[in-house]
Amino acid sequence: MKNEDQCRVLVLHRESLVAPGAPSLSVSARLTEALDYLGSESGLEHCSVSESDACIERAVAWCDVVLLSKHRSARTLELVRLARQLGKGVIYDIDDWIFSFPSYSGGASCAADNHSIEIIRLCDFVTVANPELMRRVPLVVPDAKLVYLPNGMWVERYERRVDGRGSSECSGRVLFTNADFLKVQESKEAILSALNVFFMRHPGCVLDFFGDPFPEMFSLPFLHFTNRMPYQEYMRAIVSGDYMFAITPLGAAEDAESADFNACKNPFKYINYGVARIPGIYSSAKIYRDCVSHGRTGLLVENTFEDWLNAMEEYAVSSSLRKAVSDETYDHVLRDFHVRDGARVLSRLLQQLASGRDIIATQLTSDLDGVR
Repeated sequence: MKNEDQCRVLVLHRESLVAPGAPSLSVSARLTEALDYLGSESGLEHCSVSESDACIERAVAWCDVVLLSKHRSARTLELVRLARQLGKGVIYDIDDWIFSFPSYSGGASCAADNHSIEIIRLCDFVTVANPELMRRVPLVVPDAKLVYLPNGMWVERYERRVDGRGSSECSGRVLFTNADFLKVQESKEAILSALNVFFMRHPGCVLDFFGDPFPEMFSLPFLHFTNRMPYQEYMRAIVSGDYMFAITPLGAAEDAESADFNACKNPFKYINYGVARIPGIYSSAKIYRDCVSHGRTGLLVENTFEDWLNAMEEYAVSSSLRKAVSDETYDHVLRDFHVRDGARVLSRLLQQLASGRDIIATQLTSDLDGVR
């Protein structure tokens, strides 16, 4: 029987579902982070290879287990079939509702090349990020073997390495991170107007945006744009950024069309900002109501002009509030959102899949060219 540190794991990388040509952040945040942590603890061997890489078939032959994250392409389906032929374990991770997309999302235009259900049915386990996905995925794929894999971060990896001022001083820098297009519909103009008024009142402030370009960004002259970057690079950028606060708008009850889709999302921005000690403002959507304690670990706001403007002003004038929220959020993430919890779950699955596969893998990989 194989031990965890003898298991070789392949993470299949892919491009973003909502921003073609850009790397997926979910693969790194959900899978690579946990594997890196396990590697540091037990010597687990893993590598990440793109599904389009010329050596991908040999990478599949090398590993014991293949990990996927929301993959849906025809190429992935081919590779999973190869993995099954070679006797490999396969785990499919879901942290979003991948079976349909709201109209605001760039993912809605890529529905034609969606083989996710076929791929999932070939997998040994399907890991999901929250209870809502645990409830809803069986409605689409009844035979999927679901396992709850909690969200988390390797907090110590991103400790501040410089003696920064942190959010207690008024640096004037505000952080906004967003993949895809803006995730608000009915309240979009109200939030954009609040931003314009706030930055007009505070001309020394800037909005640092990390993510995918969106049409409305050109109406925000105070916005400094940085395209999406690899996950660890992004985290180190925001940890060292001395941000005054961060904003996280998300459609809530007023966006009926996307309510079910948004309910399957995860509070990764809250986790990221907690690790970086950045106090945040969050729309009062369920995923943030479930983790943010208003006034202690963030500010929860209704998606109205007044609520958003008042919350930004509250942070801008109170260094003590910023400091208290950033400290409390960091402690909360360290306690309840550390990657160790998800890593333990993943470790158990890897051990189970790696055990007993040696003989069949040796037989079937002896002539890889014959099964391509």
